Amino acid sequence: MTTPAVPNDFRCYDERARRYREGVDYAVHVAPRERSRVVVIAPHGGRIEGRTSDIARLIAGDEHGLYLFEGLRMTGDNFDCLHLASHRFDEPRALDLISSCDTVIAVHGYAAPGPDVLLGGLNERLKEQVGESLAAIGISCATDEHRFPGKHPRNICNRGRSGKGVQLELSERLRKAGDWFGLAGAIRTVLEHLQRRSAEGEIRR
Repeated sequence: MTTPAVPNDFRCYDERARRYREGVDYAVHVAPRERSRVVVIAPHGGRIEGRTSDIARLIAGDEHGLYLFEGLRMTGDNFDCLHLASHRFDEPRALDLISSCDTVIAVHGYAAPGPDVLLGGLNERLKEQVGESLAAIGISCATDEHRFPGKHPRNICNRGRSGKGVQLELSERLRKAGDWFGLAGAIRTVLEHLQRRSAEGEIRR
């Protein structure tokens, strides 16, 4: 996530909604999937953090829930005007969707030099599994000692039912490359195993 030239001072979604108009400045897309306990979100999608909406859609596929908050402004200031920090992201439809899911995967973008993916969030096991799956296809990852740890309990990725999710910060180079099927496939494989383990746990109970 880049630093805005003129940082906004939004403390919550309502403050942003009073200043900017849905359908003109931004759009919200919600696609629940009742059969999945996973939801994939791009809270800074559209023109805020470029291409994160597209990548979130690929990861979610038809199996997992999907939420997108997308900047629509044509003036090149979507980040400066619409970005709401992840620990303040409380858009009601997002909170409603993730309240029925155990795991949230949040897709973001960052512009500084660094690995292809910076992994954060409080679900350490899932974070390590995603990192291993991405590394296996040649995508460089960092899971610790980076600037986007995603550890705040109110970070949107950690507000599902388990209180532990995963945050993906994707480099600008990776997002601009346009070939995201390998990335999405590697993450979807991990989520498939997660779903299977959850289902087996339900059967044993």
